[in-house]
Amino acid sequence: MNKFLKKFLIVLSVLIVTLPVLNLKNVKAATEPDVNASAAMAFDVNTGQIIYSKDPEKKVAIGSITKIITLYLVTKAIKEGKLSESDQLTPTVEQSEMTQSDELTNVRLDVDKAYTVKDLYNAAWIVSSNSAAMMLAQKISGDQASFVKLMRKTLKEWGIKDAEINNASGLNNSDLKKGMYLGKSDAENKLSVNDIAIIVKHVLNKYPEILKTTSKQNFLFPEGSETKTYTSLNLLLNGNRDYQEGYEFDGLKTGTTDQAGDSFVGTLPMGDSRIVTIVMDAGGDDDDQDKRFRATQNLAKYVKDNFTNKKILSKNQEITIAHNKKKYKNENDVYMWLPKDFNENSLSYNVSKTDLGFKTKVNNKTYKLIATNTPSGYLPYPKEEVVIKKIKKVQKSLWHQITEFFENLF
Repeated sequence: MNKFLKKFLIVLSVLIVTLPVLNLKNVKAATEPDVNASAAMAFDVNTGQIIYSKDPEKKVAIGSITKIITLYLVTKAIKEGKLSESDQLTPTVEQSEMTQSDELTNVRLDVDKAYTVKDLYNAAWIVSSNSAAMMLAQKISGDQASFVKLMRKTLKEWGIKDAEINNASGLNNSDLKKGMYLGKSDAENKLSVNDIAIIVKHVLNKYPEILKTTSKQNFLFPEGSETKTYTSLNLLLNGNRDYQEGYEFDGLKTGTTDQAGDSFVGTLPMGDSRIVTIVMDAGGDDDDQDKRFRATQNLAKYVKDNFTNKKILSKNQEITIAHNKKKYKNENDVYMWLPKDFNENSLSYNVSKTDLGFKTKVNNKTYKLIATNTPSGYLPYPKEEVVIKKIKKVQKSLWHQITEFFENLF
């Protein structure tokens, strides 16, 4: 071997040893998930860390995923004592007739029968009853248009400024009667995957007990003089046909309309954390009822096979941020989803600009830090809820009140 070649090999070996660790932004898992959908996401609901996303800002029709917002507000009303699970509600003629339609039916609601809030709540979550959701919304706000305004206000408080929310059920407005919606007569509720993720994080952070309802494989509902058993539309639940052992989904909500296609927001415990999956408008044959769940399974499997929820920092460990030279001491152990072969020591940190991150202290002041070079980043989760002025209740005309009175008599 000549002297030049020896020198070249020595220089090359030095360069290889001294090269910086790859920036995590450029690190990808070995495979990409087979998620045939218009938009999708997988994220950790506890930390808000995004593990995978596809077109997260694309605005898409959401169908009955709308009911996550509706039923959050119903849950809130129950928790605040404004509504009781034992309260009895009676459907209007129009709400009852909707449950007789082949395209809109699931649980049957009779105009001369009263139903408990608990039964309607179960029906709206588990089999996505549109009329049940509308009855609950109407009970809370007095009429559905006012409830839609409450939904819009809630989303704005969560930092979602451009949501298209027109009704409480998720149907296209063309399937509804006047008074059941706001906006154009053919409008449909639309959100981005980012928006849906923010909503789900708020909902599960505040009311994790919702999962006791969404995890039910079936439930009983009064029908006529009998009681009928209904099976959940979530086919990934244990006991349903798309269940896979090791992937214990316990929620959350399906969504289906012509515009929305077949969509699904799922959630399952994974390790010591909880993963949320979002699949919007799953691709495949029109009569394939399993496509959204198959795409969801592929996404959950991708996370489980390629990532580990690693401890990246220990309690009381000091972190120095380069630009201000301050030393931050974190309050607890910190975990993050990372590719299995990734070196967590290459992570860098900064003060969080959102409400996400882990708590640290400097000079007795508390700050939240966040890793700045994760593969997919974090949800755009606002630092503080936006203060919105109190909404005005929609005033019904005298004629509308008279008409509604007589509709409920017969």
